[in-house]
Amino acid sequence: MPSLRDRADDIPLLVEYFIDRFAKKLAKKFRRIDKKTMKVFQAYQWPGNVRELQNVIERAVILSDGDTFCVDEHGSAPRRHGSQNRQLH
Repeated sequence: MPSLRDRADDIPLLVEYFIDRFAKKLAKKFRRIDKKTMKVFQAYQWPGNVRELQNVIERAVILSDGDTFCVDEHGSAPRRHGSQNRQLH
């Protein structure tokens, strides 16, 4: 199976899946994914592959508040919601 860095088109689907999974576990509800957050996730090389993506999202879900899922440009600490968002399915 190719590494995640070679499958950037799969990242939005994985991000949505992991957000949904961890949000349900923590009884949180996110209505949107910040567009800048998705760009950060797609631009990052993911040397730890899917497990690293999963861990970053889990941490961000735990630390996030509000209905917009977002992280900073380092993919670690959540930041307040931005104006450009992607609707969750």
